[in-house]
Amino acid sequence: MTSIKISRTKFQEYHREVLQALTAIGNPTFGKAIQQDRGSQLKHLGIKFPELRRRVRQGFSFYSLPEEQVLEVWNALWQTSPYGDVLFAALEFYTPIVKKQVNPNLWSVVKLWSKRVDNWCHSDGLSNIYSRILESYPEEVYPQIVSWNHSKSEWLRRISLVSLIHYSGKNAVFLHPKKVLPLVSNCLDDERYYVQTAIGWVLREMGHVYKSEITKYIETHAEKMSSPAFSRAIEKMNSKERTQLRDLRKLRLAKHR
Repeated sequence: MTSIKISRTKFQEYHREVLQALTAIGNPTFGKAIQQDRGSQLKHLGIKFPELRRRVRQGFSFYSLPEEQVLEVWNALWQTSPYGDVLFAALEFYTPIVKKQVNPNLWSVVKLWSKRVDNWCHSDGLSNIYSRILESYPEEVYPQIVSWNHSKSEWLRRISLVSLIHYSGKNAVFLHPKKVLPLVSNCLDDERYYVQTAIGWVLREMGHVYKSEITKYIETHAEKMSSPAFSRAIEKMNSKERTQLRDLRKLRLAKHR
């Protein structure tokens, strides 16, 4: 992608434009509660997602620029804004776009957005975009996913897992278990909550398409899985299957005491 320089003054104008628009629909009290709940260092304006999506769709002045320049503006906003809602606006802009078509220039820019993630909500929103780029350009994106999977960062590890699946629903699964399960296994010993819930979610969604493979995986690793990961992985199974796997896990855990 050819870098298109944006003057500092112009960037400040765009940031001020977006910030003013978002502040107008925010709730400061709600924003403080969100920031505290997510443990984020970013300021939150307190905007509900339906309202944020509507405002992003309404547009900003830089939407009239060429596609590459629009990306440069959003990238500048993402990298420098102290407001979490500005980052959410960037995610809301690209989420519907990548569902239809992925620009090959997008990955080289947005893969760097992962560095600013400090909470589960930005992590999952960004992972939603990454999953679409991964499906379109697996040879380019998958090695980076693997690298993040081996990172010490809680959020990079969560991203490496959540990006393997589209959001829950039809056609959410697009990778073979051979690509997914090694990354899950690498994180089984990571005790951090948001890594563990990501493990459970990935296994649950993969199970819709690869039921026998995922059931076997859970049976094999039942005693190694944390309670949050295990519970989420089996929650969509029928009652009989859940009972069998719970009993197996209890038996295995008892033997290791």
